[in-house]
Amino acid sequence: MQPLSILIVAAALGLANAGVTAVAVDEPRPTSDSSYVYPNIADISHATPSLVGFLHKYFTAKTLRDLDTFAGYFTPGSQDVYFDATVGLAVPQSILAAELAVLFNASTPDGKSYPLRIIGDMNSAVVLSVSTPGLFKAESRPISAVDFKDGKAARWIDYWDGRLSPLISERAPGNKFPKTFGESNITTKPSPVIYNVTTKLFNALTAGNSKAASSLFTSDAVLEDRALRTRIEGQLGIEQYLNRSLYGTPYGLGSKMRHVVGGVQGGAYEWIGSPAAGSPNGITALELNYQGQITGFYTVWDSSRTSNQTVEALVGFAVAK
Repeated sequence: MQPLSILIVAAALGLANAGVTAVAVDEPRPTSDSSYVYPNIADISHATPSLVGFLHKYFTAKTLRDLDTFAGYFTPGSQDVYFDATVGLAVPQSILAAELAVLFNASTPDGKSYPLRIIGDMNSAVVLSVSTPGLFKAESRPISAVDFKDGKAARWIDYWDGRLSPLISERAPGNKFPKTFGESNITTKPSPVIYNVTTKLFNALTAGNSKAASSLFTSDAVLEDRALRTRIEGQLGIEQYLNRSLYGTPYGLGSKMRHVVGGVQGGAYEWIGSPAAGSPNGITALELNYQGQITGFYTVWDSSRTSNQTVEALVGFAVAK
């Protein structure tokens, strides 16, 4: 039997002789890489190499609790640059290391934070990640919007579901909870591609038009709600799910758009939740194909502000009927 590498080369040469361009086959990533202090499993298919490199250093510093290095990845100055939309945190770069030291005080050595899906470029991006229980006493799976300036994060905001997290006890009271999260300080613009797609999707969702919304998806697209722990597959299934759920989810009827990030391969839009839906803030990340169609829809919001009964009802909308 011939080695697989020889067969691949032979096949490529055969295609070239036939006038067909051969496509390079990526080598599988090694399962163990000493340059990573966390599992190297992120989907980077919709991200630029420079963004991936930046985030590798960012999450390495965070996992190692090297907070001075971590803070160095943010732009200096008096403006707030790091935000947490779940607990209502807004911090400038100058005191970021000290603020995080308090949060990390009870962490254990096995605690890690690492990316699962990266979308965008070094203009702006969205990151789906996980923080293991050793970091904050409970697992969290944030979706984070990032705007960059001169190679550093000018605005980083984490959105996550606080239902099972003890950190929710640190949430700012209603009269002190931020109404904005530094979006007005950002002067750069996202790619017109992601901006146009997010605008069309948002307008359809807030109008309760599931058919118009689903028309933006590919036939094999997926929709995931990290707060409800639901996953819907396929354009038709997504249309039917949205038709059942948009009157109850916070990103549906009555929601407002806050900010958009991302590039030609995808991005995200932050939204202000419908007053009737309970959760005041959330984010929806989108992956796009080369035609600008949505292949992946990933959203998260804070379900700790919503009753168990309401959450159970929303989860029930995922059941095909």
